[in-house]
Amino acid sequence: MGCAVKVRIFLLFALLQLACLPAPAQSARVLSNGLSVADYLEPASVTSSEMSPNGRWLAALKSGADGEFIMLSDLDAEELVFSLLPIDDTMFVNWLEWANDEWLIISATGFINLKGETFTRQQLQDPDYRTLKYAILPVTRLLLLKRDGSEMRRVFDGNRSLERRNLNLGRVVSFLPNDPDRFLIAARLRGDLDLFSISVSTGDHERVGVGSAMTGAWFVDSAGEPAIRVDVNSRGTRATYYGREEQNNGKIKWRKLRTVRLDQEQSTIQRSTEFRPLAPGPGLSTYYVAARPDGANTTGIYLYNFATDEYEETIRTNDKFDIENAFFNRETYDFLGSWHYEDVLKLEYADPGLQKHIDALSEFFEGKASIFPLDTSQDGKRWLLYASGPLEPGSIYLYDTDRTAITPLRNAYPALPANRLADVEIVRYTARDGMEISGYLTRPASREDGAPPPLIVMPHGGPEARDRYTFNSRAQTLAAQGYAVFQPNFRGSAGFGLAFADAGRRQWGKAMQSDIEDGFMYLVSTGKADRDRACIVGYSYGGYAALAAASLTPYLYKCIVAGAGPGNLVDFVKWVSKTHGSDSDVYEYWVEHIGHPSDDAAELRAVSPEIMAQYITAPVLLIHGKNDSIVPHEQSEAMEAALKSNEKTVYFLSLEDSGHSSRSDEDEQQEVGTILNFLELYLPVEAAED
Repeated sequence: MGCAVKVRIFLLFALLQLACLPAPAQSARVLSNGLSVADYLEPASVTSSEMSPNGRWLAALKSGADGEFIMLSDLDAEELVFSLLPIDDTMFVNWLEWANDEWLIISATGFINLKGETFTRQQLQDPDYRTLKYAILPVTRLLLLKRDGSEMRRVFDGNRSLERRNLNLGRVVSFLPNDPDRFLIAARLRGDLDLFSISVSTGDHERVGVGSAMTGAWFVDSAGEPAIRVDVNSRGTRATYYGREEQNNGKIKWRKLRTVRLDQEQSTIQRSTEFRPLAPGPGLSTYYVAARPDGANTTGIYLYNFATDEYEETIRTNDKFDIENAFFNRETYDFLGSWHYEDVLKLEYADPGLQKHIDALSEFFEGKASIFPLDTSQDGKRWLLYASGPLEPGSIYLYDTDRTAITPLRNAYPALPANRLADVEIVRYTARDGMEISGYLTRPASREDGAPPPLIVMPHGGPEARDRYTFNSRAQTLAAQGYAVFQPNFRGSAGFGLAFADAGRRQWGKAMQSDIEDGFMYLVSTGKADRDRACIVGYSYGGYAALAAASLTPYLYKCIVAGAGPGNLVDFVKWVSKTHGSDSDVYEYWVEHIGHPSDDAAELRAVSPEIMAQYITAPVLLIHGKNDSIVPHEQSEAMEAALKSNEKTVYFLSLEDSGHSSRSDEDEQQEVGTILNFLELYLPVEAAED
């Protein structure tokens, strides 16, 4: 026992030496494929790409160390040249959109303190900002920018009543494509969330809809008139939809339509869509919605009548997959098509001619990239596309339908060339009870045929989320260091219909866990993994799954990395009850998904890694953000204490400036570096010689 303790102390000392290098040294670390950690952590250099309605002008947001700029280019020019318009260094751009061919609408956020003082980008990046951040408020505003940069104005500029009562004046309800000089936004006036019409050319505004203190959103019909009002309860967990009714006296009455549960925490509760308005329908009382009507297994696209509260027509459904969203004609609002994920993004257009173009584009990318239409010209002849896949982190293309020609415009990740990235293999296997499961295996690009590389099993969070066949920065970073990475879509994952999601209810540590294990064993049986050379790495639910693997199958993995994972399910559900209320939808969801902290206590304790810590044999690295509001930091603290009391090997990286999934740059660099150091100690890429 004494020798084992000395070994643990030595390894801890070694890990701390490695993990506590300054953040720049960690980010500059060169990986096996010649790229650095910083290359994989670098955010997209170009975002929010939009094409003007006439298809001539391209606008995008360029970000970098030298600040933010609006990039503008003439797509009709013989040579693509970008002009740059600088953004005020006190503002961070969220998105941009063409109001018409001459004007851009820009959403930007600045930061002020209670004295009304603003902060520059440089000030916010100063380490001293950490001591001030809780006294600083984000303020979002809309800006109107003329294409040539000659004019810029702020919406509601000088209106003290509106500006002082709204931290967020960036909620656009409709860009009104049939009225190029107007758009609609929501803003609070005297406590109510009202609807305002804004003139693009003058900046003038007019109130066109009156909400209530509980109103959270508006939807308008094809004529731009208020059609649906959404009120949200005080906890933000339920939305009530109200439909407009015209009265004989000319006044408007709002009739209650339905109440649905909100996905309050997108990183945690990602249920199949029950009801979500998308676009105005052909009649003044109709709306296209993404919905899962009673009795349906998957989310589809429907035409909904809010006057009768009925689904008038089924527009598009899929028996196996939830449909994510739909495309509509920007002027007529006619349904054009829908999209959903199978492995890559699947676009299905109603017009066979349009579908032929999509099929040809998919063939151009050899089926290895998701192709998403960002924008189209009014005549439909030019498409602005975004392509992403394992070997294509993200690039913008221009597609000409007349010439069937595709032109690359901008690579969003220039530091990540395709020949340095790892390809991904789609894996399909059958779980022990017959359930069909899919997953993705990222394999090191430089690995020659022969013995399989060491494997990292990486279950996703949620658990009602899913992995896709695409570029994954964390998986690619690990592959760059020589590891294969397996991402299984275990039962309970989203996107595969309600039945598949429901199959994961109350299966924490049970069927969801064995699905992950069965995937690992399938890779072993097919020669793609070595049973004796694997670790498991996960975040959120994936963090729980990693800890559960350590306690329920203690000899399966060589090491465990658990980020923000609940270790004690009883205490976690009790914390949700205390934090959100025992009558809240959040608590109801977790009881439904995990179990009741009293009625099911014995069952939950049996699959709680903290309580089962005595059975853990593999070394554990715990990671948790101090500001986590989804899974409390105390869960990892208690897990560490349980492991230490049982004399287990455990390391704990607490991230000072991070939440559940958000990371400061410094924390992210430290996190990735620590994980790589930990894996080098316990799962070296080159097997140690006997």
